[in-house]
Amino acid sequence: MKKIGDETSESLAKTRTVGRGGCMFVHHETLGAGTRVELLISLATRVVKAEGRVVWEEVKEPGRVEVGVEFVTISPKDRRALEKALAEQVPA
Repeated sequence: MKKIGDETSESLAKTRTVGRGGCMFVHHETLGAGTRVELLISLATRVVKAEGRVVWEEVKEPGRVEVGVEFVTISPKDRRALEKALAEQVPA
């Protein structure tokens, strides 16, 4: 995860939830609602890149913030890979 326009903000965060429209991850600090971020999401077969916008944050404890991001830009190829990965996780 990296704030767009801030090359020093790059950090790793554990994604807890991923869906077609966005994701939630745990971060060590608040980012601010509306902040644009660049995400690299590791799937089983590849890494997808997306740009997103922080839509909500919840401080769970000092140094542990849940951050909800909606995807703003994702390439068609990466969107297909994400949708395929999500479909494979859903029980039939």
